[in-house]
Amino acid sequence: MSDKPSISLLISQLLLQLVPSALVSLVVGIIGAMFSVSFVMLIFTGDLADYLPAGIAIALLSGMVLRAIIGFMSSYPGMVADIDALPCAILGLSAAAIAAQMPPSSTPEDLFVTVMGTIALTSLVTGAFLFLLGFFKVGELIRFIPYPVIGGFLAGAGWLLVHGAIQVMTNIALNFSNLADLFQLRPLSQCLVGVTLAVILLIISSRSTHALAIPITLIAAIGLFSLGLLLTQTSMDAAIAQGWLLKSSAQGEWRFFNLTALTQINGGIVLAQWGNIATIAILSAISVLLNSTGIELTTAQDINLNRELKATGSANLILGMVGGIAGYPVLSDTILAYKMGARNRLASLLSVILYAAILIWGFSLLSLFPLPIMGSLLLFLGLSLLKEWLYDAWFTLPKADYGLVVLILGVMVTIGFLQGVGFGLGVAIVLFVINYSQISVTRHVLSGANHPSHAARSLQQSRLLRTEGNQIYILELQGFLFFGTAHKLLNRIRQQLGNVPPKFIILNFRSVTGLDSSAVLSFTKLKQIAQQHQFTLVFTHLSTTAQQQLQQDGILSAKDNLCQVFPNLDRGVEWCENQILEAIPQRRRRALPLALQLDSLFTNADHVSEFIDYLEELDLESGQVLFHPGDAADAIYLIELGQVTLWSESAEGQVLQSLGAGNLLGEMAFYLRTPHSTAAIVDQPSTLYRLSWDAAQRMRQEKPAVAVTFQEFVIRVVSDRLSSTYKEITDLLR
Repeated sequence: MSDKPSISLLISQLLLQLVPSALVSLVVGIIGAMFSVSFVMLIFTGDLADYLPAGIAIALLSGMVLRAIIGFMSSYPGMVADIDALPCAILGLSAAAIAAQMPPSSTPEDLFVTVMGTIALTSLVTGAFLFLLGFFKVGELIRFIPYPVIGGFLAGAGWLLVHGAIQVMTNIALNFSNLADLFQLRPLSQCLVGVTLAVILLIISSRSTHALAIPITLIAAIGLFSLGLLLTQTSMDAAIAQGWLLKSSAQGEWRFFNLTALTQINGGIVLAQWGNIATIAILSAISVLLNSTGIELTTAQDINLNRELKATGSANLILGMVGGIAGYPVLSDTILAYKMGARNRLASLLSVILYAAILIWGFSLLSLFPLPIMGSLLLFLGLSLLKEWLYDAWFTLPKADYGLVVLILGVMVTIGFLQGVGFGLGVAIVLFVINYSQISVTRHVLSGANHPSHAARSLQQSRLLRTEGNQIYILELQGFLFFGTAHKLLNRIRQQLGNVPPKFIILNFRSVTGLDSSAVLSFTKLKQIAQQHQFTLVFTHLSTTAQQQLQQDGILSAKDNLCQVFPNLDRGVEWCENQILEAIPQRRRRALPLALQLDSLFTNADHVSEFIDYLEELDLESGQVLFHPGDAADAIYLIELGQVTLWSESAEGQVLQSLGAGNLLGEMAFYLRTPHSTAAIVDQPSTLYRLSWDAAQRMRQEKPAVAVTFQEFVIRVVSDRLSSTYKEITDLLR
């Protein structure tokens, strides 16, 4: 008895998921089937019109495969996929081109199997392309196609749909030679019906966000058309004969592509469609990106683009094996299912059953769908794209971008769709080069004065290097270096040579992702400039590949000292500092006793001897620790001889600074009365002097003037350090 409530609860939960999903699958399935039939009419028209029933079967089979595989594999559980207008419109171009290229002796069956071979190859290529993009996780590369170029593609697709819609509604191709035929009473009336419904759908879609607005409008249109036939006493046969309804044909059976017909395929003509095939593959990848992004925004759920690409690629590979039409996730169907409450995989999978039912038993229902209404669906989609990219874009895009959209569309309309795609991709490459060249190759510009090395320096040396540090010009580079960016680097260096000529130019490659041969040529020219102006080029943080490229072109050579290479920026700066120090005569190359060092550092030299009386001398060996992070700051240390390094408290133990003779240690924590935040470790045998807190307090009481002189010394040392840090931060923020 205790299990009954749990069983009934489980059943009720299943029904709560199954019933909405079943209703949604019914709506989405019927709408999807209607659109699929209208899409496939773009392919099976003209010489292939008799094979339309077979084309419809292929479209429904393709929808079943896409909905099943993508619905199961997608990162979003409510994803709905199907064939789409864009691939079908381009396949329609291919079908027309194939029909024109077939030999005079070929039969209609030869044309059919050749077109089917093209469809299958397109699906295979598209599937492989999408799967590889997702497998290698490079789907994000699609985002690098400029937005106006994508807009031009979609506007061109809109024109193709408008062009195809007119032919579906009237069975007359839209071109200049047939314009007079379109204005005959029957085709004109068919066009008026389709155009009127398309405009109504366009207005409804722009003003209503209700999920069922479009489906209800289509059902109402079919009802009104049936009522019109009834009122005019037009029979079904008469409506078919007049071109209002779909007619049957000798090839009207539901049949699929027969593998035994492979020998009838004209392979040369199929391969001649490589441009359209590649276009469908690229535009399918763009559509997956755009549709996934739109679904993300609507559902507020993250979608894994690479997973979607692999799922869509897998589905298309299977479609290619069975002669199906390429497809991908559909934005409108997925959002419709989401708004109707179906947010699991059931809706998509149940719609597969509906497609199968239509495929097996539903051919007789196709006569209920008027051709002008089928065409109006295509016209609605085409006008939606043209409205978005010719009207709405005028108010949202910069005028230069809008002009590019119109230009690409113009090329597609006047010259050809494939030529327009090629033109658009060419423009995309040019725009990418132009836009990328606008990005500064220089991430930061520094000098040795505000970016010293961590090498141990005496206070005297540190001050000298701050004075002479402008001899070191540091450029931190970033991104990929090619001719445009490398040329900008050359111009920056030339400008610096005209202002304050440096003796050392350091090029830090830490953030450089790569360089091409044109950039290497620019570095060859830079080496020539270095020879003319007598400065040294210092390369730091070079990758193995970049170093090999520079060595192969003779830029890095052991035969000259014009170019130096160091593993990191700090080592490069240290080498430059050493060259500066060696070039400047110094009276005191050896470390002096602390008393003599303080003579030149104290504002009152008479106080030096009295100050030293309060100090404790420490003779330390290499490796000894002065203090750890967290230790009480109970003393200040002055370095007479040797070197002490400050380390961060992180697990990696990063070197913060190395200090030499004449420097202070621990003064900040000492005066702030806070624990030490770093570790201080002696690097070599050193002599230090320690001023304890108690000794400092006694000095303030017994020798206040001496204490003031020492505090002035501390303030000056700290101010020097803060000034250097401030200058470095300022340069980094430029």
